[in-house]
Amino acid sequence: MNRIIVFLVLLLLVIGALAFGWWAYTLPGKVTIPVGAEEISIKSGAAVALVLALSGLMAAAWWVVSGIFVLPGRISRSRKRSKSRKANAALTEGLLAAEAGDADAALKLARKAAKHAEDERLKLLLEARAAEANDDWAGAERAWSQLTRLPGGQLAGLRGSAMAASERGDALTAENRAREALSLKSSADWPFNSLFDLQVSKGEWDKALDTLLTGERRGLIKGDSLRRRRAVLHTAYAVGLPHDRKSDAQKALAEAIRSAPGFPPAAFHGARALMVDGKAKAAQGVLELGWKARPHPALAQLSRRLVPQDTMANIAQRLQGLIATQPNHRESKILLAEIGMDKADWVGAIRSLALLVEENPTARLCLLMERALKGYGDQSEATRWGRMAASASREPDWSDIDPKGNAFDFDKQGWARLVYAFGDVGNLVHPRYESFGRELEAGRVLALPGPEAEEVTHAPKAPDRPLSPPLDYASDDD
Repeated sequence: MNRIIVFLVLLLLVIGALAFGWWAYTLPGKVTIPVGAEEISIKSGAAVALVLALSGLMAAAWWVVSGIFVLPGRISRSRKRSKSRKANAALTEGLLAAEAGDADAALKLARKAAKHAEDERLKLLLEARAAEANDDWAGAERAWSQLTRLPGGQLAGLRGSAMAASERGDALTAENRAREALSLKSSADWPFNSLFDLQVSKGEWDKALDTLLTGERRGLIKGDSLRRRRAVLHTAYAVGLPHDRKSDAQKALAEAIRSAPGFPPAAFHGARALMVDGKAKAAQGVLELGWKARPHPALAQLSRRLVPQDTMANIAQRLQGLIATQPNHRESKILLAEIGMDKADWVGAIRSLALLVEENPTARLCLLMERALKGYGDQSEATRWGRMAASASREPDWSDIDPKGNAFDFDKQGWARLVYAFGDVGNLVHPRYESFGRELEAGRVLALPGPEAEEVTHAPKAPDRPLSPPLDYASDDD
């Protein structure tokens, strides 16, 4: 179709040219041109044709002459285009080789691109990537640092320089690069994440809190993740303060509780700090606030010990205060059974525990059932539950408590991990649970009544027949 159109256009042009020539040839009159002493007469049509021919020759001559003058420029531009194509090809192939992990090819192509590429930023980018592929982190950092001084390459250069410094173990330089990038006006989130991660890994909780505040102001972190991270950082900061700065520690713990009431370590350490100061009532209020947000057995254990050598009645009253904030929670039901055992209400405790072990017979519940059955007087059934505890599953929350009754004794790495585990996901798992470390023996009473405590009701006499055991998914032969 296109060929037909082109043919028709050419045909029309030829016909038009012939028609114009015929019209010019048939024009009447002559054109006289003086040549020396003589005159030459030419028909008008021939004169028109001659003028047109001379015009075409002059145009052709001008095109040739002008072409001679612009030829060097055209040759130069052609060379530049060829050089640019070679540079782009070398840069593209070099970056692909670096990303693919072909270190030798990336280095070779980086040298080739350095000869042809005109944009210094692209050469430095490929040079840095090639150095990274060869694990030459010092060379990579040098290339990235040079890129930071070029227009438009500052943020990318700072990021690469921070990563390279981190890889070669220079955490201080990596932190400085991330802090410098965070000071720039940009919506990139990597400066905040990199600086925050470095500070958390070094246990610099106060600096991490400042960085977290900067991230909040820029909208880089918000919502539950922001509040939970802040709670962990405040708690870790408070726990690490010396005793002579207990006022600062209490303020930090109060801020942690305000940020995330459902973070049990904040409530635990906050209440313990108040307990040390002899403020048992205030400590109980903190524990109840924490229990309402997220019941945890460590809070109940601390509530038992708020007043040294306290009476069973006072201990039960404090525990009942916890239960009242979350009466239907599993931990509240377990606590209710423990209160029953403290009062020698073995039948009530067994009934409460029976419903729980039917749902999930954990080692902790099995040991509590063993204690309740021993108190009731059914020694054989108690022994069976003790054997079951050895193979039953453990409870992550109970693993937060060590054999001495202390809880949430994280080291620096543990707190750093908790910043993300609890901060971003809401998980609270102590390394003791994952490493199968020793924990507090369930059913062990750490708070004993004082010498003036009221007399506890004695256990009823053991029945002549064994107590009907609750459903426990185990036969008598186990």
